[in-house]
Amino acid sequence: MAKHISETVVWVADADRIAETLCGSLSDCALSVDIDGSDQVLNFGDGRAIIKPNVCGLHLRVEAEDPLTFFGIRSLLQVSLSRASNDQSGRLEWHAASGELFDVLGRRARRTGGC
Repeated sequence: MAKHISETVVWVADADRIAETLCGSLSDCALSVDIDGSDQVLNFGDGRAIIKPNVCGLHLRVEAEDPLTFFGIRSLLQVSLSRASNDQSGRLEWHAASGELFDVLGRRARRTGGC
């Protein structure tokens, strides 16, 4: 079990395309890229990034054994995401992993009747 886990939700249009672009740009850094349904999992050895496209955006999760790997993976995701989505701010609000965030996209979609 990973000691360091955080996740974030990014509201982007065309989440599937952005997820593919992220995986493509990070595939050289990762040991492997696995596809599990709609989830794309980038394996970095001592850590991994899970990219899950949804109708309203992307759910990103980072899991790692040590802080250096953890923050390295998060930094790679942030830079790649800012390039893929043409968002030059590069700012993401990461949260400690909890079951609650997994459904934030679904709750927002139900509340607003869409995205």
